[in-house]
Amino acid sequence: SPFWHRVAAVKPRLRSHIEINRHIYRGDVWYVIQDDASGRYHRFTPQAYALIGLMDGQRDLDKIWHSAGDQLGDDMPSQDEVIQLLSQLYRVDLIQTDVIPDITEAAGRRAKDKRNKMLAMIKSPMAVKIPLIDPEPFLNRTAGFSRWLFNPFTGVIWLWCIGWALMQAGYHWDELTNNLADRVFATENLFLIWLVYPVVKLIHEFGHAYALKRWGGEVHEMGVMFLIFMPIPYVDASSSAAFRSKYPRMMVAGAGIIVEAFIAAVAMAVWVYAEPGLVRSLAFNTLLIAGVSTLLFNGNPLLRFDAYYVLSDFLEIPNLASRGTRQVAYLCKKYLLGQEHEESPAYTQGEARWLFIYSISSFVYRVFITITIVLFVASELFFIGILLAMLSLYNMFGKPLFSIIKYLFMDRNMAQKRGRAALVTIAVLGVIGLLLFVAPVPRMTLVHGVFWAPDSSRLTVGSNGFLKELKVASGTEVQAGQTLFVSTNEELESQLNKTAGRIKELLVHYRTAVADARQNEAGIIQEEIRQARAELERALEEKRELVMKSPADGVFQLAMPVDPTSRYIPRGTLIGYLLQPGDYRVRAVVGQNDIAAVRNDLQRVTVKVSENIDDTIEAIPVGEIPSAQKELPSAALSVDGGGQFALDPKSQDKPEAFDPIFLFDVQVNNLPVSRIGERVYVRFEHTPEPIGFRIYRQIRRTLLRELEF
Repeated sequence: SPFWHRVAAVKPRLRSHIEINRHIYRGDVWYVIQDDASGRYHRFTPQAYALIGLMDGQRDLDKIWHSAGDQLGDDMPSQDEVIQLLSQLYRVDLIQTDVIPDITEAAGRRAKDKRNKMLAMIKSPMAVKIPLIDPEPFLNRTAGFSRWLFNPFTGVIWLWCIGWALMQAGYHWDELTNNLADRVFATENLFLIWLVYPVVKLIHEFGHAYALKRWGGEVHEMGVMFLIFMPIPYVDASSSAAFRSKYPRMMVAGAGIIVEAFIAAVAMAVWVYAEPGLVRSLAFNTLLIAGVSTLLFNGNPLLRFDAYYVLSDFLEIPNLASRGTRQVAYLCKKYLLGQEHEESPAYTQGEARWLFIYSISSFVYRVFITITIVLFVASELFFIGILLAMLSLYNMFGKPLFSIIKYLFMDRNMAQKRGRAALVTIAVLGVIGLLLFVAPVPRMTLVHGVFWAPDSSRLTVGSNGFLKELKVASGTEVQAGQTLFVSTNEELESQLNKTAGRIKELLVHYRTAVADARQNEAGIIQEEIRQARAELERALEEKRELVMKSPADGVFQLAMPVDPTSRYIPRGTLIGYLLQPGDYRVRAVVGQNDIAAVRNDLQRVTVKVSENIDDTIEAIPVGEIPSAQKELPSAALSVDGGGQFALDPKSQDKPEAFDPIFLFDVQVNNLPVSRIGERVYVRFEHTPEPIGFRIYRQIRRTLLRELEF
């Protein structure tokens, strides 16, 4: 190297606060340097360690290089690589030399570190950390608790508690999820969440701390992180990186999840057995916090929380997220921009695949969760939400895009490939534009519906009685006038006999009054006879209604799920249907977000039944109820019944959706009539459209709904 003579005589020495640990990652040996002063950890290859291990302040760099060469042979790093290693060690304050240090330069590095921390806080206002205390003395005094907390016996108890809590959650699922949104976002409940959340997280963080003490680590920083403006405790558990085995590292990373899951199990027990009141509300909110935060944040490896470090240690790929980003950048530079000199951050093909998959997956999930958080904050605090949205968009898209443009047109490595960079940029933007705004993509609206019978086909009981006999089986073709079923009503028979006897008695009194010339009395009796005969006629009509006959030709379908023979059937009860060709219909329920497309751009309608989802049934639209309504055609379409519509908690007698709905009737043929009332899936197909226009409509719809903007 032309610069070797400048550093050959330097005598480097590792600082006294440095510890070195030997680790195995994916079968390869690595050396992790632990800096106790800064709390940082640095990973080096065995080749670099062969040089670092000789830095004792007695040997100069030239002698170190030659001595390492005798050990490494062909794997010996070049002089340029040695200079680069020395520079890296110096920048992170791992070495000192016999050369008088540049105080100004060191102070500048420390000032730069402070600026970087401040910039990180500004760039991530939804997650600001403020260190407060050193909990190590307290943890040392209570270290025995860690051995009691993390052992096989405790693990068995933990598994039993979690299993019991899951069974209880399944058993009480309807009660837990009923009207969840209104219950959670009620003002008094938000106050309880604000109180409970920091306490749960404090216990969570102590789980990390005691796990670290259990395997010999140290915790020297504890503080508060303001996550979406809510104060949450945190501990610095980074010293677990020094553990040689990955399993203690995984336990430390996952200890918070383990503790939080146990808290959720205890909260479930309190919620199940406590009486309604404050204690039960606190238990419900604790259960909600421990469950939701574990699923969406701490337990999700796509975010850089607990599960991320568990996954990283399990895969034995340190810095999974940052190296994943570098892997994607490497692929783009090498294969799109022709930068053959670029080197992959992955050391094996397996690492390369994991880095690429993780980088793409985590980016998509971060975009989703960030948009969700921003919309939630903006719906409550509009201007703060807009500021967060702008900052989030800049961090996720603006800053990376600016860096890409800067690299393409200002980096020296691209000096000879500006033309290719421009062509690739234009091509990529063109392809994205074509895919978003030109290439048509099939468009459809998927909704739920029920097999529906027209009102004219409904057979209702005309008289109270006990069903004596069904004359035809369900699903049988019948002729007009054919008897369908016969009922009996002994009370009605008794009433008929009494009325007939009374009429006879009145007739006798009437003849006597006429014979005696009692004209006034005869007139009164005659009116009573008329009323009695009308009552008899009504009773006879009710008796005739006990025998139901088919009003027309068709197929008879019993509406009751079980044999109703010998059951009491009140007047007006729907007992069956008489279906004729053209009466086989599905009533589909369309939400207000999709109504415009279904009304104005309908190309094809198909239906699928749940028990045979592979079969597609063609359908024809035959009608629409034009006005919006809330009443669902069937409870099977509600969330409680397995459908997609949340019920309005204010409705009592009828199943009503929380949001307005629209009803469409479509006609289907060749279906067994036994499916009436069954939930089905209806697909309304529309004209293919580029996906970009759909994204725009969805964003606009979301803004209108969430922000009224």
